[in-house]
Amino acid sequence: MSRQLASMLFVALVVMLTMVAPTFAQDTGVINPNATITFPPPVYVVSGEFTIRGSANLPNMTNYFIEYSQMAEYTPGADPNAAPLWFPATLPSSTPVQDGILGVWDTSQTEDGVYALRLTVRVRGGQPVTSIVAPVRVENQPSPFAPSRPVVTQEPVAPLPTSAPAFDPTPRVTATRVAVNVRSGDSTDYPIVGSLLRDQTVPILGISNMGTGWYYIELPNGQRGWVSPTVVEAEGDFSNIRRIAPPPVPVTPTPVPTFTPASAVNLVAGLVFFDTPNPTCATPFTVGFDVANMGTIPSPGGAVSLVDTRAADGSIQQTRIGNFPIINPGTTYRVNIPLQVDTWYNENHVITLTIDPQNLIPEFNENDNRQTITYTLQRGACP
Repeated sequence: MSRQLASMLFVALVVMLTMVAPTFAQDTGVINPNATITFPPPVYVVSGEFTIRGSANLPNMTNYFIEYSQMAEYTPGADPNAAPLWFPATLPSSTPVQDGILGVWDTSQTEDGVYALRLTVRVRGGQPVTSIVAPVRVENQPSPFAPSRPVVTQEPVAPLPTSAPAFDPTPRVTATRVAVNVRSGDSTDYPIVGSLLRDQTVPILGISNMGTGWYYIELPNGQRGWVSPTVVEAEGDFSNIRRIAPPPVPVTPTPVPTFTPASAVNLVAGLVFFDTPNPTCATPFTVGFDVANMGTIPSPGGAVSLVDTRAADGSIQQTRIGNFPIINPGTTYRVNIPLQVDTWYNENHVITLTIDPQNLIPEFNENDNRQTITYTLQRGACP
């Protein structure tokens, strides 16, 4: 064979390999093992209440949350970051997680289709760190003509033993600013009852059951109060931390008139409805919640968090998330959230509904986004 013919055959072989080589979408960024989703993997089918695993354990972490976004139709090489809208899949959490459960995504409230999942870890004084898994297919109502899929289970990988300093499990916070305010409740709407100095460490007695992430602490003088997770660094084992209900927001005796911008959004929490007059233990029911836009411009779509607590001790029994679309000015949209409570029957329960719990929608009034309702859970067929 001549040298010229051999060269021509080599070029043709390279061209053929290039034409048949498949292309795959891949993340070219550096994966941070302390801020990543490890399960589900890409090209995975999920349904119902799905557990998301991974790690959210960065230094100076304030909180983390998981969002999802629908992809019109996934194609190899598509950029999940180009998704136009992201909706919350879980509530924000300030508890570090390492190779464990990040949260539960209730896909029953989501249309079947192809989605991207995004983990966002916020750190104090730095840019948020994100991790995206795509595509993930939600399939709660599979086609009867679709072929059956094999069941894929996640095999947990045992971490390699590493030498580490002794871990102190005591939940505690350390002030990261010169002076940190301690308040009587879990927001800046409550009065100041004490303060922490920079690098001062105090024990954590509990965390707010309203999803705000505020810690209930005890000062050296015995005074107790609430501190924001954005001005302290939390450490210790939070697996058994108590969920505590903060006191009602104090009423201002003389409200100060506020200036209403000429063009802004104002989402207002409206009435709460049950589809059954007597919620019953272990029986599904629906909570209807009216969300009104009393502003002057349309509001973007967003989320509503539902927290069901036992009135006796403020312990959380159920959490759910509902969504609402774009709401025009002067219009009300009812968010229907399915719920089932299986604990503490013949006792009072308190349902707290919060519009835009992550404060992603700019409003000129953030103080009218919460509504509560108390009901007695009937025993029904519960043992």
